[in-house]
Amino acid sequence: MPTFDVATGLHAQVPEDHKAAERLALLQRKGLIEDRPVVRFDDLARAAAMEAAARVGNARGFYGFVNLMKDGYQYFAGMWVPSGADGGESQATAVAIAPADRFMERTSGWCVHTADRRKALPLKNVMDYPRWMNRAIHTIGARTYLGAPLIHRPTGIVLGTFALVGQETTDWSRQDVDMVKRYADQVLDYIEALPDVTPPLH
Repeated sequence: MPTFDVATGLHAQVPEDHKAAERLALLQRKGLIEDRPVVRFDDLARAAAMEAAARVGNARGFYGFVNLMKDGYQYFAGMWVPSGADGGESQATAVAIAPADRFMERTSGWCVHTADRRKALPLKNVMDYPRWMNRAIHTIGARTYLGAPLIHRPTGIVLGTFALVGQETTDWSRQDVDMVKRYADQVLDYIEALPDVTPPLH
């Protein structure tokens, strides 16, 4: 439902989270309910961010996220942070990223919309979507977004997203969308191969 933040003067239209219970049960079953970095996800976030930067010629680089939707918030179990305007290697690793930086309220970012629509969401310029403006624009200078949903293939439950965020507007191509979907598939391959830590719910 639409909300209005008096402090920022921004509107936010956040979809209802109707599948929260099913998603949390699946994350519990796969041992992912605890908020902790996953090295494989950090590696995939880094690889996608660097591939995207090389593909579109963005010297400033991209933030990369493997975003698992939790109970009213988002947790970046995989994350990559660009080093700055000159590009190059980031200091962001599973150890170097401050734990607090891996959290975001559900009302921020564009991943909730990607998850809700259940298909990739390329936004050339996030400023073109005023009702979706949120804290990410101010905290990391977000200007462009490309995300794909993480849809657990055996159940159809959306667990979160794989996303890229950049500080320069980016004219995403069909090939870029296919790229982010390819990385999302690799995250899903990893999750689906995890052994169940609790008996499945019936």
